[in-house]
Amino acid sequence: MLYHSVIIIAYALTAVVIAVQTPVYVQGVDPIAGYWAGGVFFLLCALIHDFIMRHVERARFQRDLLKMRSDLDMAESGLDRFDNILGRLAGKDGNMDSFAAEMQILRKLLKQLSADPAPKKAEEEEIILSVDEEVSEEPTEKVEPARNSKGPAEESHSQDAAILEIVRSGLQENKVDLYLQPIVRLPQRRTLFYEAFSRIRGPQGEVITPGQYLAVAESAGLIGTIDNLLLIRCVQLIRRVRQRNADIGFFVNVSARTLNDTAFFRQFVEFLDQNKDLSESLILEFAQDDIDNASEVIQKGLVTLAKMGFSFSVDHVQRLDFDFGELGKRHFRYLKVAAAELLPGRPGLPMDIHPDDLREALLRENIELIASMVEDEDTVIGLLDVEVGFGQGFLFGVPRPPQSVN
Repeated sequence: MLYHSVIIIAYALTAVVIAVQTPVYVQGVDPIAGYWAGGVFFLLCALIHDFIMRHVERARFQRDLLKMRSDLDMAESGLDRFDNILGRLAGKDGNMDSFAAEMQILRKLLKQLSADPAPKKAEEEEIILSVDEEVSEEPTEKVEPARNSKGPAEESHSQDAAILEIVRSGLQENKVDLYLQPIVRLPQRRTLFYEAFSRIRGPQGEVITPGQYLAVAESAGLIGTIDNLLLIRCVQLIRRVRQRNADIGFFVNVSARTLNDTAFFRQFVEFLDQNKDLSESLILEFAQDDIDNASEVIQKGLVTLAKMGFSFSVDHVQRLDFDFGELGKRHFRYLKVAAAELLPGRPGLPMDIHPDDLREALLRENIELIASMVEDEDTVIGLLDVEVGFGQGFLFGVPRPPQSVN
């Protein structure tokens, strides 16, 4: 404001000088004409000054506008990145309650791990762990014996202690990875489901499979922790996958230890309650023996989960002489049976109906039959003869990390 006032005063003074001096220096000019000349000069200067200042202000405004746009673009880019992070963690549906529930469960799991008594250190020895072997529905990998002079019992104990140390360390350091194995529709072999498996990375990057750690983790009471971590990973994966394909389903195994641990199972149910919007994509799988021996508390928990909309699967089936209607009412929608037990001409599992009528009897109760451990083409041909609808096994794909699965 002061700047403009000084310039206007300068214009006015100049105009006065022109008005006074024009009659003096120009002969015959009336003094009134001199005042007119000074006034015109002042007006012209004011108009030119106004034009220049408007141009300057416009340029400054455009510069500020461009800067604001640049700042907005940067802010939007930051928001996009932040939204992408939340999309991976909390899902595009904005379910922050479920994200908070995940964090709460993780804190509980880590607290339990820290409260567990520290395992004894394994003696320094060379233990060769299988890295390349993968497991299907019934893992069978074994740890190669250590090269020392100890007796078999001491050798086995030392190996178990080393594996337990790796498992505990993997849980504490978030090295439990999710692996997926496809379940395909027959005969098209189109992948409609994946079964989730857990893998634990050792200190040297070696992959410890369930066949190696299940027994020692069970004895140490860590199976429930692994189940819950696997469930959280699977829920996070489902949120991402549903953005591209909402039709893919995921099977997650729930162990007997989780079912029988009241505290774990309660938080298991609470967590699923926070994620019941994923009920169409998440199938909980239980071993047949665990379902048969489920306590009243567990049965009530399954009823609660069924009311939330979750469906169940039975695997490790050893007999088929049970009430399919009752199974269907309890929201069991899938039954996994080893392919070898379903092939024509095989003795098969105990059942109350003719084997040829098995699939039809299951479909009447809205239960799909899945043949597990399919490893060769001849098995597929036999399964098609008995009209099995789904197959799973090494023939269709080994468990792999999600990033390597299309």
